Amino acid sequence: MAMACRPDLIIFDEPTTALDVTTQIEVLSAIRDIVHEYNTAAIYITHDLAVVAQMADQIKVLLRGEEVEEAPARDMLANPQEDYTKSLWAVREFRRAPVPPREGGDSVMLDVKGVHASYGTVKVLENIDLTINRGSTVAVVGESGSGKSTLARVIMGLLPPTDGTIEYDGKELPKAGKNRSRDLQRHIQMIHQMADTALNPKQRIKDIIGRPLEFFLGLKGAKKEARIRELLTLIELDADEFMNRLPSELSGGQKQRVCIARALAAEPDFIICDEVTSALDQLVAEGILRLLDRLQRELDLTYMFITHDIATVRSIADDVVVMQNGVIVEQGAKDAIFTPPHAPYTELLLSSVPEMDPDWLTQLLAEREAETALEEPA
Repeated sequence: MAMACRPDLIIFDEPTTALDVTTQIEVLSAIRDIVHEYNTAAIYITHDLAVVAQMADQIKVLLRGEEVEEAPARDMLANPQEDYTKSLWAVREFRRAPVPPREGGDSVMLDVKGVHASYGTVKVLENIDLTINRGSTVAVVGESGSGKSTLARVIMGLLPPTDGTIEYDGKELPKAGKNRSRDLQRHIQMIHQMADTALNPKQRIKDIIGRPLEFFLGLKGAKKEARIRELLTLIELDADEFMNRLPSELSGGQKQRVCIARALAAEPDFIICDEVTSALDQLVAEGILRLLDRLQRELDLTYMFITHDIATVRSIADDVVVMQNGVIVEQGAKDAIFTPPHAPYTELLLSSVPEMDPDWLTQLLAEREAETALEEPA
């Protein structure tokens, strides 16, 4: 649509931010082809440094509205000059410590057995078996439309399964959320992908966090305010500064922290994190991952982490579940999933993760074109 009028300049504003890695490759390839074919100048805005490496001839780094540095892409990728640029290049060094085995008692927090689900007549989940142990983080990965978020909706009771069972702490959950007790609802919470749409823009932060405190725990007055202050401190926001702000007065990372505090307000054991870092720049995203890790250790939380970002999976997961077209194609410990040989679809996902090498996309497309040519009948 943007190219319909054959512009001299086109601005791409985070066009692949919410896309899975396989779809992202197709979009990046299409953008490069269009720019070259029509000799169009392009400004590509992104916080994904590996995408920058594939798309840019020249890189300009901005911080708080001011230019930090500018240089040809290959020069800056190889030798950034400014400290802020170097910090961007060094992100994603965080690796969560593995969860040690628990001594005594049943370690299973959530057990999904033979779950099927549909939207009307369209089947979206088929025969899902998944076990999540207490205190662990299970990452669910796959392309858009693979069933990741639908699985989360089923676990939350927002989409009752057509078949199968979900057990929490050894007891079968009612299929529909409305049939679950308030205490059961309290124990399973969710942090949504888009903080902008997950927060009521007309409510102040103290009201957003205070609602679950009142609804689930019955806190009011001074006790509720004291707990709001504790939760804001827990997510590393100053209570006096943020309690009376509206969501529009917060940055993206601050909004996501408020979403985390709202989930924690119910005092849950199990939290579903649905693409919680996908809309954040890499420095802020790493801060959120570190926060979630600290909260998990301090509060003994269990996470199901839905993401299409393989770097995030490497940072936080104990176990990995790979989904495609509503089916689990592979699951196991993180190290086992990332160690060859892979299932074909897992191999496709892993090979599609962009690298900081400026020639990576060109080489990948050439390799896949050669593979396709070999597969075609003579």
